[in-house]
Amino acid sequence: MAYRRRGRHGHPRSATRYRAGRGNLYTFRTRTHNICMVSDFFYPNMGGVESHIYQLSQCLIERGHKVVIVTHAYGNRKGIRYLTNGLKVYYLPLKVMYNQSTATTLFHSLPLLRVRLLGALEHKDVRNVLVQGHIFLNTSLTEAFCMAIVEAASCGLQVVSTKVGGIPEVLPENLIILCEPSVKSLCEGLEKAISQLKSGTLPAPENLHNIVKTFYTWRNVAERTEKVYDRVAGEAVLPMDRRLDRLISHCGPVTGCIFALLAVFNFLFLIFLRWMTPDSVIDVAIDATGPKGAWTHQYPYSKKRGENNEICKIR
Repeated sequence: MAYRRRGRHGHPRSATRYRAGRGNLYTFRTRTHNICMVSDFFYPNMGGVESHIYQLSQCLIERGHKVVIVTHAYGNRKGIRYLTNGLKVYYLPLKVMYNQSTATTLFHSLPLLRVRLLGALEHKDVRNVLVQGHIFLNTSLTEAFCMAIVEAASCGLQVVSTKVGGIPEVLPENLIILCEPSVKSLCEGLEKAISQLKSGTLPAPENLHNIVKTFYTWRNVAERTEKVYDRVAGEAVLPMDRRLDRLISHCGPVTGCIFALLAVFNFLFLIFLRWMTPDSVIDVAIDATGPKGAWTHQYPYSKKRGENNEICKIR
């Protein structure tokens, strides 16, 4: 995910007020972001990552931000497409190598290519598969969030998972058995879950579902993501020399120099691409989202201020 916080000529964006609905209540913000979601996995492909990106993008659009998605082409679906609420998607003509992964994703994921039993499931079939079991074993070596364990817990399964990435923050300790990413630790965690199942100490699936369904909503996720964007947008943008110094100092004298050299090559390559294809010859696609998007309905400031005062009185 990425964002851009400055205007066309490098000046900070002016404060913009808008109305974002949450049921019958409305919130007002004075800072908006230009957000770019980049992923190999997006619709029409089906899966947790695809759903996460789409739902989060829709909620961020609802809160007044401009959101675009960049992914690779799917068959004849190439170029620019607009989805619900003007969500703009760039389907780039990149070569897919394996399982909808482009070269970069594939090479970084070679050690994880984790046996396919059921193949890709459509979202509507996930629940019917999960409710057939009692324990959900997740053996991920890397994870950002892992929607699968939330879906499993929501379906009443005891979750056993590796303790990597953001997984320890997703579910409370009483709903998940965390293990080190090793065979021995996973076997011990699985044996613990089986023992609890046999002894009848696991909570009923209905109770688990009622607990988990209160943890996350897409609007809540969008609000928390928005706070991260706000914090990052307030940080100073370092010049190239300071970025290189930080790479060398944080990553060590050898690895840091290699990373710094790669960063310089990337920077020079971007300059070359901009020289080969200058901005003036690139067609500008319509901004569908954001405070000035074609799909955004603008309200006069005076009217918003009156509505805001009225809402405050109601609260």
